[in-house]
Amino acid sequence: MLIKSIDITNFRNLLSLQTDYSEGVNVFFGDNGSGKTNMLEALFVLCLGRSHRSAADSVLVNDDSDIYRISGIIKNGESEAELAVAYQRNSRKKISLDKVPIKLSELYSSYSAVAVSPEDSEILAGAPSVRRNFLDIYLSQYSRRYLQDLMDYQKILVQKNAALKKRYDFQPYNELIIESGSKIIKSRMEFLRLTGEKSYLYYSSIADGSLMEIEYRPSIIIEKEDAEIEFIKEAIDKSLIANAEKEKILERSIVGPHRDDIYFSINNYPARTHGSQGELRTAALSLKLAIYHLLSDIKESPPILLLDEIFAELDNKRCERLIEGFSEFKQLFLTTAVEPPDFLKENSRNFKIDNGNIVDIN
Repeated sequence: MLIKSIDITNFRNLLSLQTDYSEGVNVFFGDNGSGKTNMLEALFVLCLGRSHRSAADSVLVNDDSDIYRISGIIKNGESEAELAVAYQRNSRKKISLDKVPIKLSELYSSYSAVAVSPEDSEILAGAPSVRRNFLDIYLSQYSRRYLQDLMDYQKILVQKNAALKKRYDFQPYNELIIESGSKIIKSRMEFLRLTGEKSYLYYSSIADGSLMEIEYRPSIIIEKEDAEIEFIKEAIDKSLIANAEKEKILERSIVGPHRDDIYFSINNYPARTHGSQGELRTAALSLKLAIYHLLSDIKESPPILLLDEIFAELDNKRCERLIEGFSEFKQLFLTTAVEPPDFLKENSRNFKIDNGNIVDIN
């Protein structure tokens, strides 16, 4: 997958920007606050219709405008198309492919992007909701079936919570939660197993033999990592029965995959409490690179890779190992507030970003 060009209007501080990109590495260089991160965010929104930073569309619109629009020419396999995403305040987002309206969910089956940012340390050290959000973004790209199961589950959850608040009979929704929730949990188990295997290798390579491990921790008791779907259904059913009275008191659903978590360890210690900033950044990067390769294996063409200030808090040795591997990526975009190393500049397309404007400096 290649983004050949982009046209951005009123997206954060990018008021009117048009440029084309190259295969391989594209570097955005500029001061903090110049718009580098906004450029990466715009690329992610173009591919998937949402911000990788979990920002609402209303926040993405420039303060002096009521609408943002991002369009671009994307090559996917042998086909090339114009993709556009537009949003107007107090209105619905509109997505089109060659000027024909499409659903947001359709993007996930055709396009893919992996973003690495300083905030990714929160995946390891932040709240469980951050980890679930991360999982949903990338597993939805990996499996369209998962995306549909997730959307179904979220609708069921809203309906059950409404029934609990109004003290209606909520039992009919439990059967739906069992059916839909078990599929989500099974998909997460398999995806995190694959991600863990690959991220382990990446972390060991970048961090000179150090260890990183991932463990999926569903909110229900599942003793086997490879549990069959019927076993998962039984486990959800038992937990729903055990927590029925508590759910009535709390007036909200507390059983299901919306309560799941992921446990990360670095060198056999909990990453959340023992990881340094450098270790957390390296672990998050290894996690995203692993996902990049999982998506590459199943997509028509590899995802685009977006790296925001990845050199911050990484020592020189880790940076060098990372740069050495850039040649394996079909198209990569990265930002840096410091002058790019000569080796990187000589093997990339370089852009200077200043106050929302972009200049090709090659």
